[in-house]
Amino acid sequence: MTNPCIICVAITGSVPQKSDNPAVPITVEEQVESTHEAFEAGAAIAHCHVRMDDGTPTSDPERFARLKEGIEKHCPGMIVQLSTGGRSGAGQARGGMLPLKPDMASLSVGS
Repeated sequence: MTNPCIICVAITGSVPQKSDNPAVPITVEEQVESTHEAFEAGAAIAHCHVRMDDGTPTSDPERFARLKEGIEKHCPGMIVQLSTGGRSGAGQARGGMLPLKPDMASLSVGS
């Protein structure tokens, strides 16, 4: 008998940097590629953060839109969960990606 499970992958968080581990995907392109690898290995949900070019966390809706579009293109059927984590903004900026209508969104009220 098999036990079904759902695999949720967090490709990158808002804290890890390339200086911590050179394999940490920071750019949207790196994240799409890494998410696709996880999808091919069986992941069903992608928990997503985005970063500025310097690696700092952000809630930039344009970056989230590019990431969401890339995941939907390369990982058909994968559930996209966008993070509204507090390290990437405050107030309304924190949920600035919600108009993109992700399949899911996370909310951490404190670390």
